[in-house]
Amino acid sequence: MDLKNKRIAALGDSITRGFDGTANLRYNYPQYLSKYYDASVVNLGLNGATIFNDLEQQIENIKDSRYDVIILMIGTNDYGHLDVPLIDIVSKMTSIVRRLISTHPCSKIYASLPLPRYDSGKNANDVVRYADYTFNDLLDKLSTIYSAFQIPYIDWRHYHTEFITDFNFKDMYQDQHVHPNAYTYRRLAFYIGDFIQNN
Repeated sequence: MDLKNKRIAALGDSITRGFDGTANLRYNYPQYLSKYYDASVVNLGLNGATIFNDLEQQIENIKDSRYDVIILMIGTNDYGHLDVPLIDIVSKMTSIVRRLISTHPCSKIYASLPLPRYDSGKNANDVVRYADYTFNDLLDKLSTIYSAFQIPYIDWRHYHTEFITDFNFKDMYQDQHVHPNAYTYRRLAFYIGDFIQNN
């Protein structure tokens, strides 16, 4: 899909908002996406947002607007901060995606799995947090949901695997945890835009 002159809604958490661990950056991934691909991008990211508590309201906020493209990028805070069983997260996300498709039948929906996490300086993929599931478990379930609804999605475990790694995350994340710096947001926008244009 050519993104030129397209109207895009970016839904998600602090990574969409452009938070770097200290402040919201003016030049975030939606801003760069707009610049690089000559599109009109509305940034609806909310710091601290979760699938379980916040995504439904973000969907509600755009229900009367028409977008050519809607991008979902959320889930890291459900794993990192909530004591909610994964089965409940999956049920909620499935319901939300179904609703998003029904309320925006003319929009093309794309998704990005959450970026890699590094909690206390360690890769979180196989670490169990508050609700007895690993980060990989969450990524796998989100992949299953997006696949079931035929939503093209980015899985950073397989797409541009050199982007953020165990060896460079301290340079790529401003807080050396999960929030990108300005350079990383720029690359993130390019990778997401390139994925959309080729899928």
